[in-house]
Amino acid sequence: MNIRKIAYGLLCLSLVMIFSGSFSSFIINLQNDHQKVVRRMDDVSGVFEGFSTKITIFEDFRDELYTEVLGNVYYDTMYVTDEMVKSKLSEYEDIVDDIGNDVKRLDGWCGNVYYPQATVNNMCINYKVIYEQVVNYYVTDINTYNENVQKYNEYQKAISSNLLVEPFQTKYDFIDYNADNEFSGKE
Repeated sequence: MNIRKIAYGLLCLSLVMIFSGSFSSFIINLQNDHQKVVRRMDDVSGVFEGFSTKITIFEDFRDELYTEVLGNVYYDTMYVTDEMVKSKLSEYEDIVDDIGNDVKRLDGWCGNVYYPQATVNNMCINYKVIYEQVVNYYVTDINTYNENVQKYNEYQKAISSNLLVEPFQTKYDFIDYNADNEFSGKE
């Protein structure tokens, strides 16, 4: 009889130890998951802050581009200023490329994830709309410039001139990045 009591006692003690170990493991895993979520939210916030800074750079560059370059493009100087204008447009595209790199990182952290902080969730929603606007503004600006180039070239051909200008080639096209069936920023 004593052997049975000892066996039941050891069995109960074993079950208590197994359950307490499982519970401890569950708590530790829960804490690790919480720490990972917090780190991810910090990553999203950090990248979004850099993304926002790059958006400001984009806006400032676009304003400067219109004020100092595209606003001063005339038929009589287009051929002479072509190289400078294309250089500025290449810089403009580089800024869009740089913003796109941050978007790729945010895509990895924000895709189908809901965070406990509303500010982080708003960042994950807003970056797509902002990126869509950036790309569509950029494409609109390039298309406007290329339309002017086309008209200039038609004018040059009409007067039998060989001073033709090549349109600016870009890899971008209008996008609907947030998949809302609207092209924000397309003018």
